[in-house]
Amino acid sequence: MSKLVVSAEASPLFGNFLMVVSVSDEETGKPVKNLTKTNFGIYHMASLNHANKHQREIKKVTEGPSGFYIIQLKKWEYQPDLPPGHYVFAVKAVVHKLIPKITEQGSATATKLKNKKSGFKAKAVKWGQTVATGDLPPYGIWIK
Repeated sequence: MSKLVVSAEASPLFGNFLMVVSVSDEETGKPVKNLTKTNFGIYHMASLNHANKHQREIKKVTEGPSGFYIIQLKKWEYQPDLPPGHYVFAVKAVVHKLIPKITEQGSATATKLKNKKSGFKAKAVKWGQTVATGDLPPYGIWIK
């Protein structure tokens, strides 16, 4: 099983965070390209008044340059603007391989469902994780 080398930083963005994440293959050292929302997991782990994992919803993932991703997090409904302070996040990246689903009779349906994603299931083949930290400035600093 191959591993991914993942590094990340949290950057403040209007009372929330952007995650800047680098993903490369441990064996080859090459950047891992074309990852999407389904390949990442971002968890809010700790802050001044919080010490519990909370998975953050990802709004958008943008790649560029190869293997570097800007991940924009959705704002929380119950707290759209996070309070100032220090935050700790867990960041994971997973590369999936699509494998054919097995029918009830036990035969693979790859030929019939070749171009239909619904005929396949994702299997994790590579993964990596890291911790990222970031600081939100006092209120008003990011609002003009």
